[in-house]
Amino acid sequence: MSRMLRGVWLEVRVIPVLLWSFSAITLGTAVAVDGGELHGALYVGAILLGVLIQGLLAHCVNELEDWRSGTDRYDAPRVISGGSKVLLNGLLSHRGLVVLFAGAFAATTVLGLAMVASRGLVMLPFGLAGVLGAVCYTVPPVRAAYRPVAGELIAFTCLALCVIGAAVLQYGMVDAELLLVAAAVAGYAVGMLMVHHYLDHDADRSAVPQKRTTIVALGLRRGRLYAIAWCTGALACAAAASLIEPLLLPLAGCYALGLAAHLRCRPDDVESVTKSEMAIIVAGIGGALLSAALIEPALAWTPIAAAALIAAELRIAVPPAQGKPA
Repeated sequence: MSRMLRGVWLEVRVIPVLLWSFSAITLGTAVAVDGGELHGALYVGAILLGVLIQGLLAHCVNELEDWRSGTDRYDAPRVISGGSKVLLNGLLSHRGLVVLFAGAFAATTVLGLAMVASRGLVMLPFGLAGVLGAVCYTVPPVRAAYRPVAGELIAFTCLALCVIGAAVLQYGMVDAELLLVAAAVAGYAVGMLMVHHYLDHDADRSAVPQKRTTIVALGLRRGRLYAIAWCTGALACAAAASLIEPLLLPLAGCYALGLAAHLRCRPDDVESVTKSEMAIIVAGIGGALLSAALIEPALAWTPIAAAALIAAELRIAVPPAQGKPA
């Protein structure tokens, strides 16, 4: 794989995208279809939009801003956190990231308008909210990722809308089950994000402007309790949803495994955080996609695809500090 293609792949950050956009859209689609007609082209379009908005729009601006502030340049032993490291390893330049963002924005606009034309104006607010959230999460003046709680609120809202939007796209109804699933998926992902910030704690504190995440504001000990609270809330929502639809039991069961990983995690230990974060991610992906496959058998291929993509991501990932900054 060429350096540029490797850089683009790593900038997408496949593993977080699988937990966030892919799992949210797939489970929202399954809940909406539930034995009815699956509109495959609309589902594929939604997945592509999720990859474009989260994987490229959000990640490109986040990469550029975190590099400027210095948090991604901080010399600390971080395996999963610390950005995609494409700048650190010289795989993409600043200009390359800007061009990548512009191309992704153009593709998002074209595909988004095509989806609106296919399904109707009801989808427009979901797309606009996704793009706005992706940009406001990092870019001034909002810069939510650099403010306590603000980043989580935007992330939670965008991901919950991702679940609901996927269901509406399939002509599904917005009911109690869907809202509980949306809250569960979004809350679980935010809990994982807090774990992701553990090893960035010192780097974020030293950034200019300071990246004052909730973990920086609370400190590692109280920040761990905050992350556990998010996961506990997600588990409660998943359990409540499974009372309405028993085929959602894998979601609740896997979220319980994720909560156990939260409880085992030692925020000041690199190995513990890395292993716990991967366990939380895998449990979250597995729970959402297994439930989706049970509810809608046509989506049974999604857990297999996710496993293959995770293996590819781990194989392609570049160790930090190889090469020179672009």
